[in-house]
Amino acid sequence: MDSLFQDLARCYYDMYPDTPDLLVEITLTDNLNSTHAQLRPDIKQELLADNPQNDFNGRMVVPISLDDPIHILLNTSKIKEYTDDGSMTWIGTFAHEYTHAVDFFQMARLEGLTTYEPLERADQYLMFQLWTEYHARKRGYRFLRQFHSNAGMIPSETDAQISYITETEWPFHNRRFYQEYHADRNGKNQMYLTMQLLGRYSVWADLFPECFNENSLSLDFYGTDWMVDLFRFLRTHESINEIYPAFGKLEEVFRENWPI
Repeated sequence: MDSLFQDLARCYYDMYPDTPDLLVEITLTDNLNSTHAQLRPDIKQELLADNPQNDFNGRMVVPISLDDPIHILLNTSKIKEYTDDGSMTWIGTFAHEYTHAVDFFQMARLEGLTTYEPLERADQYLMFQLWTEYHARKRGYRFLRQFHSNAGMIPSETDAQISYITETEWPFHNRRFYQEYHADRNGKNQMYLTMQLLGRYSVWADLFPECFNENSLSLDFYGTDWMVDLFRFLRTHESINEIYPAFGKLEEVFRENWPI
């Protein structure tokens, strides 16, 4: 499997050539929480107390020292599930978590931090945490679509792709977003869900801008101006260098809907 992940990493760097070199180690596990605790015994008790969901596709684990590699954990049962059903979604998970690793690596150095911990925990970095979720969802989903395209799993005809997105893919994700958003009263969780949705939508806006854009989004979220404002802002702040001086502006957009 090592050679496979090396190939995927090379594909990631080919697709996103602005990515800096950093140490990343990929670990396959059937228990995300247990492996996380083994990598970070200093927070084992905290992990046990929080009991984060163990059935996710994967997870990024930051080291104690900035000099050590960032770990990406991939759930073996999900790899099997997504390989068996042909979706290969775990490849998107790989790119999603890799993007988080890159973002944390760059942000820690921009901030002059000696550890990654504040980026995960401190409220002062909430805007970074939200932005990297958008960034990771966008790059991970785009990476997966490219894999599907190379494997002949996506129709070559543009009209067929747009029809599938508008008739099947977008209604599914929009409906799931609505259900999860309104079932959760935690504002931060709602913001994360929103960033994930907009990350996916932004890929379609890149590929098919005549069909997926601010106007089309406003029709789907009629009367929800903050959603369109947020999408517009994110589309002009796609890299860490673009967003870094603008986290305050991002917070202003979020304040249109959340009291943060």
